[in-house]
This record gives sequence, C-alpha cells and structure tokens, in this order.
Amino acid sequence: MLKKIAVLIIIFCTACHTTKIKNDNFKFSSSVVELGSIGTSKLSYNLNTFEPKGLPKLENNIRVEIGIVPYNRKLNKIYKSKAKYNQNQTKVAFIDSLPIKPELVTIKILDVAGLVEEINAEYNSNILKLLTDTQNLKIISSLAVSLPVEEITKIRQSDAYYLINNQYKKYTIALYKAGKKTDIIDINPETIVAYQVSSFCWVKSVKGTWNVADIVNESNSCSGITKRKINEKKNTGDLFDM
Repeated sequence: MLKKIAVLIIIFCTACHTTKIKNDNFKFSSSVVELGSIGTSKLSYNLNTFEPKGLPKLENNIRVEIGIVPYNRKLNKIYKSKAKYNQNQTKVAFIDSLPIKPELVTIKILDVAGLVEEINAEYNSNILKLLTDTQNLKIISSLAVSLPVEEITKIRQSDAYYLINNQYKKYTIALYKAGKKTDIIDINPETIVAYQVSSFCWVKSVKGTWNVADIVNESNSCSGITKRKINEKKNTGDLFDM
C-alpha cells in the first residue's frame, strides 16, 4: 500500500512540473538550458533542474523541426513564473477571453543521426569521454520558446531550419528558403518556457570502443542492439588474473 502511495506521489510531483505542448511532455524550471546542451537532469525537492556539462562542437548543420502553437493559460502561468528570476524577460500579452492568442515556438532536433555522428567525431572526443565516464548525462532535445512576432513571421516564411555552431560554444538557428540561408535566430535563455530531455543509447564498435548509437526520449527504451548503459564484462576465465 505504501509503495503505491509513493508511486502516486512521484507521478503527481512530476505532473506538477511538466506541461503538454503538441501532445508532448515538456519540463519547466528556472535552469538555464540550451538546445543540444549535455548535462545532468534531476527532479529535486519537486523542482526540475538541469546542470549543463558540455556543448558538442558542430562541424555540420543539424536539421531541426519548428512548430508554432498558441499560448494557453498554463503556458502563460509558467512563463510569468519564470519572470521573477529574470527582470528583463519579455512580457507576453495573453488574454484568455480573446480568440487570437500569442504564439509559442517549439524547436526540436530532427536530424538525430547527424547529431550522433557529430558527438562521435574526433573533434568531440572530450564530450564522448565525459558521456562514457559518467553514463548519467542527458541532452536537451527540444525547446518551447517565446519569440517576438517578427521572428515568428521569419520562421513562417522559411521552409527549413538548422542548428548551427558558427561561434565558439554557441548555437543559433539558421533559417532557409529554397535552399538559401535567409536569416539567423538567436535563442536567448530568458525566452525559453520549457524543454524536453533525451537519453543516449550505446553500441560497441568493431574496435571494441563504445559509441553513441541513438538519442531517444528519456521515457523511451533503447531499441535493437543498442543499450542505455555501457556494460563491460570482466574476464573471469583466468583465475590468476587478480
């Protein structure tokens, strides 16, 4: 009975700090997050926290998916609650009774295979070592962002979007139209309303080293031959190998 109550409390506390956007669960907290950043994700004292540990270097652009959804009462409440941690946060004119609502932008990593290739590349050997040594790190795979109307208009006028790394340890979103780059959007931390976290799946290479094989939602299992944890079995064949 006590075990069931404990599970219900955990579910309730988790639900208090998540929200549905386009049928997906997003977390919200006062933590500073960035799309593609790697770090530790925890639920502590009924609060979501994300502590960044590293940002992979991107030699190639990573395709992202962008959606535009209207604000609702809960999202507006979340955004307003974050304002007490940032006095410079842009105000959103949300009035529930009006038919036309302010809009929210969701940005999600679409080219997972491309990002996996970047993380496994030689120029990210420090990131891969961090991941293999700790095995408990997550990645910010999606953001819900409050952007100015002008930037939302630019997004609507574009047909492709990419996460790019033109500055040292800083990502931006490049907008494309008919194969040509038309603009860049800088995502400031104070505009972020909520985020999604994903986990890494691992596979052992023919050389015997472990590489990232996939990135999946933290609530999903790894598929195929990929594993959530690196399991190195010790050789017990030699009794004198002590």
